Formats: sequence, structure tokens, C-alpha cells
Amino acid sequence: MNTSALKQHPFFISCPRNLEPLLLAELRELGIEGGNAEYLGVTVPLSQEDVYRVVYGSRLASRVLRPLGSFECYSSEELYSNAYAFNWSQLIQFGQTFKITATVSDSGITHSHYAALKLKDAIVDSLRDQYGERPNVDRDDPDIRIDLFLRRDQATISLYYSNGVLHRRGYRKQAVEAPIKENLAAALLRFSGWDKKQKLYDFFCGSGTLLLEAAMMATNTPAGFFRDVQGFETLPDFDAEVWEKVKSEMDSQIVPLPQDLIFGSDIDAKSIAAFRTNLLETPFADSIHLERSDFNQLKGPFEDAVVVTNPPYGVRLEQGEDAILHKLYESFGRFLKTQCPGGKACMVIPDEGLEKEIWFKPAKRLFFDNGGLEVHASLYTIRKDG
Repeated sequence: MNTSALKQHPFFISCPRNLEPLLLAELRELGIEGGNAEYLGVTVPLSQEDVYRVVYGSRLASRVLRPLGSFECYSSEELYSNAYAFNWSQLIQFGQTFKITATVSDSGITHSHYAALKLKDAIVDSLRDQYGERPNVDRDDPDIRIDLFLRRDQATISLYYSNGVLHRRGYRKQAVEAPIKENLAAALLRFSGWDKKQKLYDFFCGSGTLLLEAAMMATNTPAGFFRDVQGFETLPDFDAEVWEKVKSEMDSQIVPLPQDLIFGSDIDAKSIAAFRTNLLETPFADSIHLERSDFNQLKGPFEDAVVVTNPPYGVRLEQGEDAILHKLYESFGRFLKTQCPGGKACMVIPDEGLEKEIWFKPAKRLFFDNGGLEVHASLYTIRKDG
């Protein structure tokens, strides 16, 4: 192993809003200490081995970014001149392609697309002046990904070590409308307190994201196991020996999925078909029990189990559908009370009006954003005595 791979550098590991404490705890489980939770992520020093472990193993992270530099930025001219001064030739090799993502808020530059274009111009001009030829941008499959974060006129330029957003695991080949992101599904499972030994049910399973994440957790399958690439393989500091060591160690912890652990159902035939398609991309096809059914038609009771589910939201309701949605939640609350005694239920709920239809008061809540909507997860304890 190259000793330089042991040297630590500051990183920012981003995550959805309010998942920062969960991410910090997960990093400790991965053997990474010294992190600090901040808004939308965790700052932490990482060695090369640590980086590979986070990218391959984190279920909650969105992006893994190494800051290259920060500077005050009140105008597009300042953005261009500061970015041009970076030594881009050490990062982007001749013939490599790149892509820029940008986030802008509370700054003199008000549009993220415009900020990305100015940064792109600076990189292209800098490399053209050094190589005599301009590099190409590839929006779909770049060799190098650059992130610009501009907030309150302070710019930070960072290098992606992940292949874009990490919630894309690689197993989802088909999806239904508004599927929950994989890292949010993993967060819900952690929030529910599921110990990976209790029976787990999702009665609105959709295309299966929650239950596939549960299967990966129960089997110690790394979050990046099904991805074709991790994102750091094309970086100039890539160490194949270190990566092989990390991957081999983490893959050696994988165990089979117990046959009688995870169950899913949904009334929608297209959802079940999508789930079956996604299951075939995994080793779990013969171990996850799947049924097309209205939850009220299932044969219970489902005692001492954990229910984690993302019911329909009805975001754009037509006339009369609001009452139908309220009735659905009321009916599901009754189902939990009568058919799931002694268990726990973790549900994604879009508003308090629907939450009132559930028959219990939540023990705790987790607020987050899902598909641009502000929602929350409520965790209920279901007593056997009703």
C-alpha cells in the first residue's frame, strides 16, 4: 500500500436534511471518528482507505466531496478569476471529460446554472492554456465531477469521490411514480429501530426500495455493491490496491438473507411487477416474500413485527380524492391496531391532517424532504392491550 494513501484530507459528506446525526453515527460504525455534523452533512478528515469505505459502505450519504479551495465570491468575475488560478492540470488529465454541479443561495450570483457555466469557462480556459486544447464536458458519464457550493458569497469548489449521488445503488431497474430515495429508505429503517432480526413488513411496498435496503442491511451487503463504478476510479490519486483491500474486507462480511424475515405487499400490479424486476438484480429474489394484495385482505396477525412503509401521498388530488386518502390512512391505522400487536410502525406522512387518521400518537418524528416535498416519518409503538 502506498503510504500516501494513509494521509488524511478534509472531506464533506453530504446527506438529506436532518439526517446529519444518523450519518455521523453510521460513520462511526464504519470505523471513522472525528466527524462534525453540519447543515446537510458531516465534515471529517479521511484517509484514502476511509474514503473508499464511505463511498462503498455508507447507506445514508448523498455525496462524498473533497474541498479543493474556498474564496469570497461576490460576482461572476471573481468566480472566474479564482477558479482559473486552480492547478486543474493536476486533477483533469489530458483527454479526460468533466462535469460541474452547482448550488447557489443568498449570494450576488443568483443562478446555479450560470455559476456552473462560469466555473466551466474557467476550467476550460485554464486547461486550454496549459494543454493547447480544451477539454470536453460530459453530462452523463464524466471522468471527473466538480462541485461548486456558493452560499452567502462564499464559494467552495470540491472534487467528487462518489459517482454523482450515492442513493443510486444500481439495483433499481424499474420504479413507480415518486419512489423514495434509497438513502432515505435506509434512514427510515435506522429510525425505526429495526434490529435486522425482527420480521419486517411494508404493506405499500411499491417498487421495493425500503425492503431492498432492508435486505442489504440484514445481509451486510455494502451500499455500493450493485454499482458498476464507485466514482473514484478515474481520479488521479486512485489506488487500486487500497480499493481492492477495502472491497474484499467489506464483501467478506456478507451473509445470506434469512428466509422468514422480510415481507412486502402492494395493491398495485405495476408496483409488484417493478419490484420483482428489481429483485432479479439482487441475490434476494427467493428470500423476500412478496404479495399483491390490499393490506386489509392479508391474513394476520403480524405480531411483534416492525412495519416500515411509505403510503400514498396524493400530492395532486382531484376532487373527492382527499376524502379517499383520509379514509385509507384511517383504515391503515385500524389495521395496525388490530393486526400488528406488540410491534412498531414507521410511516412517512406528508401532513398532520393525515397523521390524525392514524390511531396512535407518535413516539417520535423525523422531518425530511422527499422528492421536493417536506414530509416526516412518525414512529409508533403498538401495544398488545390496544
